[in-house]
Amino acid sequence: MRSQSSIEFLTTYGFLFLILAIVFSVLFFVAKAPATSIQTSCTAFAGPECSLAQLYANASAGYSVFTAMLANSQAVPINITSFSVTINSNTFTGNCTPTFLYPGQLATCAVEANTVYTGTGPIDGFYQLPAKYCNSGFGGVSQANCTYDKVAYSGSFVVRPVSTESLVFSVAALQSPASQSLLPYSTIATDPHLPSNYTIVQNGDWVANVTGGTAAYSFTTTGGWATDYLGYKPLPFPSSVSSLRSSEVACSAPYNTTLSVASTTLYVGATSSASVAIETDDAMEVFYKVAQPGTVWQNVFAGSAWRGQGATQYGPNTISLSPGLYSIEVWWANACGGGGQTFVLSGLHV
Repeated sequence: MRSQSSIEFLTTYGFLFLILAIVFSVLFFVAKAPATSIQTSCTAFAGPECSLAQLYANASAGYSVFTAMLANSQAVPINITSFSVTINSNTFTGNCTPTFLYPGQLATCAVEANTVYTGTGPIDGFYQLPAKYCNSGFGGVSQANCTYDKVAYSGSFVVRPVSTESLVFSVAALQSPASQSLLPYSTIATDPHLPSNYTIVQNGDWVANVTGGTAAYSFTTTGGWATDYLGYKPLPFPSSVSSLRSSEVACSAPYNTTLSVASTTLYVGATSSASVAIETDDAMEVFYKVAQPGTVWQNVFAGSAWRGQGATQYGPNTISLSPGLYSIEVWWANACGGGGQTFVLSGLHV
């Protein structure tokens, strides 16, 4: 009888014990899970989609940098007027680049905080993204005439502070009309925003890890550079198939051009000295400015026309930057197919 009772007890409650064992196992795993397993997330309440968020903390220098990747999900171009984040009731102001976004185009946004956020636990907060609709139509649209319908986008994020610095680049590949052989340099020399007659054919984001104060990205056409350039192995444009490949452009009539633009925000520490090294096939220009409203773009090549054809190394070109947050845009124009680019930043942190 006692054996039969035991069997009946196990038959009745065995499944419950199994469930409890699984629950306790999961709780034990979660409690013992390493901090690196905590996922980061970024969610837009309205407006541009947020696909990436990270928080870099520099304890020795006493600052943190929050970086986000946003994509214009609106049906019209928008002009971002500012960017800020709120963490633990503290609000910090930064900026995005580019600020003028066509539908679907990516931007990188960053904020420097004079607070060090450390620890292994997640940190949550909110971001604010004031902008303007550019609903004057695509013909002749520019950053200057985005004067319609102010909007206030926002979202939330959960991040885990990291002590390893990285830079996030928003990269776009564009194609000109067949009749245009090369984008006139004068159209972007003082205000680098995309011309309305170019078509965005590809977007991507590129994360460059900072090692010893240096970060770089390098990408090329499909079947392009096979060797190392500036010590970095070129990869295809951030996608399985590169829209920068030779078949995308024509060097004979009717002609056209592929343009790639990589944008990022860069924080320069109090004792840092930033320098730039560039290697490119076909034409290149680099623009930079303090990431604050009202500041003007400067260029690395001192206002010269598109720099050279063929794989020519330019750099390191030293840029004297005071401590602070900067917007940087790398423009690469390929009028004849093939080629690629490598962009190296050094002296990025204390």
